[in-house]
Amino acid sequence: MERLWQIGELAKCAGVKVSTLRYYDACGVLRPARRAESGYRLYAPEQLEQLRFIQQAKQLGLSLRQVRRVLELSESGELPCEQVAPLLRRMVARLNERIELLRRRREALLHALSLQEPEKGSARPCCLLYAAMEYLRREDTMARTIEVFTAGCPLCDETIQRVKNAVASCGCTVITRTPDSAEAQQYGIRAVPAIVVDGQLVFTGVPTQEQANALLTR
Repeated sequence: MERLWQIGELAKCAGVKVSTLRYYDACGVLRPARRAESGYRLYAPEQLEQLRFIQQAKQLGLSLRQVRRVLELSESGELPCEQVAPLLRRMVARLNERIELLRRRREALLHALSLQEPEKGSARPCCLLYAAMEYLRREDTMARTIEVFTAGCPLCDETIQRVKNAVASCGCTVITRTPDSAEAQQYGIRAVPAIVVDGQLVFTGVPTQEQANALLTR
């Protein structure tokens, strides 16, 4: 009979706190193999790998509830990947939004720092911060990335032309993609034509020119 580990031993091997293991037990994501007569939690050595899986899944951004669901499916003999794939696509989309937000902030701050001489005698609280804010406001009116998912049919071509007409004066980048592209999978495109703006699906179908203008013109 293999020797079971006490909670402190497992915590030390995994580099986590004992309180973390108690919390995982309460959440149902990592139950002890059994309890001693004294009530102490006892863990099987192979649970160390499960604990590492939980920790690494959290580092990827999964919640404990999501991790528990994956483990439940796996333990029941099901393959969880079909349910995990859409979750990962949503996570990628949120990360892309976050990355874009951070990129814009970084560029605004660098722009402010690049100013040769801050204004002197200004009534504003901080000219550098106002320069960064103005940069963000200015970028909001500038180019965006617009992706049009098309199968190459006449209706799709009509959609592309209307999109280009709507953004002709703002310098936006219009990219055409196929429905079997990796980006289509990422955005969950189910039908074409479809229009994605800055990583967000905003329209499916053939827009009128007025609809395209309303969707894409700032």
